[in-house]
Amino acid sequence: MIKLTTLVENNTHPSSSLKYEHGFSMLVEKGDKKILFDTGKSDLFIENSEKLNINLNSIDHLVISHGHYDHSGGVKSLLEKYRYDNLKMWTGRGFEDKKYSDEKPLRYLGIDFDHEFVSKHNVIWHSVCAKTVMIEKGVWLVSKFDSHYDFEEVNPRFVVKRYDGTVEIDDFSDEVALVADSPKGLVVIVGCSHPGILSIIKTIENLFSKPIYALIGGIHLYDASDEKREKVLKELVKKKITLLGACHCTGSEALGYLKEKCKGFYTNITGTVTEI
Repeated sequence: MIKLTTLVENNTHPSSSLKYEHGFSMLVEKGDKKILFDTGKSDLFIENSEKLNINLNSIDHLVISHGHYDHSGGVKSLLEKYRYDNLKMWTGRGFEDKKYSDEKPLRYLGIDFDHEFVSKHNVIWHSVCAKTVMIEKGVWLVSKFDSHYDFEEVNPRFVVKRYDGTVEIDDFSDEVALVADSPKGLVVIVGCSHPGILSIIKTIENLFSKPIYALIGGIHLYDASDEKREKVLKELVKKKITLLGACHCTGSEALGYLKEKCKGFYTNITGTVTEI
């Protein structure tokens, strides 16, 4: 069984004691292995995990989907609170490049830690340089997504400052998705899907022989044009993914469309538990 617990997201149930924020964090449990996928933008995911009686001291892997603050902002809190003997952290290539929003002046959106900090806390930091890497039996990280749809261009407001000082539109080459095998099919966890959710899906379809059963996480459409949003959602619905738990950066318009068009859709709010 695969158990997915959303530790923090943009919303929660009105009657819940769990706190929410603009961010995303999910605990993935497969067998006896625990993988923390993203950490939100603060320590709220830790506070929520304690309320849910989840012990984050026993995780095996920490995966950060990309180098934006709302997915990586809780890393320092996590490593300062818990002591790990054999924790592996995984990020995509280019994760440490400085990420900004193209404003005047540039607004920093990136991470607030470095290799020195991570090493000091006895964590092994791995970069995902290949297209796929198996981190546990039946669990992979996928990166370097192929572009398959010309209307899925990245948002030009996101820029990155490279090591040589040049500033360019961020292609999100650091973004990674998690793929877990299940008897029902593949379970795909995404952070923001900046490279394009359809291109992410197509890349995974080309790499694995099993169909995608579940897709859970952020689909960055809240600031997309109406034309782009409609094209992406129409193609996504055609995929006929059985279980689709969208959240975070997906946007209210896209969530409403998916709720109407996808039989297996649900809004994946803070505290949601999905078992597959």
